Amino acid sequence: MSRKKKHPVKGDYGYYSYEKKRRTAIVAFLFGLCLLIFFTGLIMTGTRKNLFTLVAILGVLPAAKWAVQMIMILLQKPIDPRAYEITEKYAAQLTHGYELCVTAYEGRLSLDAVVVCGNSIAAYSGATKGKFEFMETHVRKILHGNGLGNPAFKIFRKLDQYEERIRQLASDPERYREGLRYTPDEQHQGETRDEAVLRVIKSISI
Repeated sequence: MSRKKKHPVKGDYGYYSYEKKRRTAIVAFLFGLCLLIFFTGLIMTGTRKNLFTLVAILGVLPAAKWAVQMIMILLQKPIDPRAYEITEKYAAQLTHGYELCVTAYEGRLSLDAVVVCGNSIAAYSGATKGKFEFMETHVRKILHGNGLGNPAFKIFRKLDQYEERIRQLASDPERYREGLRYTPDEQHQGETRDEAVLRVIKSISI
């Protein structure tokens, strides 16, 4: 008996591509349902002034919300294949995630890959423009606010520099975890500190 294929979730390779299809389908369904309800009422009553029209109008609100989410994900580019290969090669045993678009009131920035190892976080972004230094500070503040200390968070824009950094982390991971303490709450029993850091980063990503 074959196993059911698991869909990519936030932080997985292929997440952007899957979410583009999923959100587009949801938006098409919701707006289609609104139109179906509207025209059903119009045909049945012969006028737009009916309860069906009201229901259709109310249905536009969640449809519009999903449309915004769809547009945001459509703007994201899938991970650079080379960045994925490098991360899998050197950081497969470390806590890592892919295709995370970190958001803030001031803007957003897509991170192709994020590798967490103790008090050091290395990320790679293939974006040509963005508030890179601001996002580094933003993520550090969020992690600190969640009781995860003051980890060093660096966004690399050159693959060779990113590769060198994650190779350093993977060569001696315990060096970067030395002296760190983390006790998960009841909701996250069994979670390591590295996993907690990645979870928080995911929570501020679309």
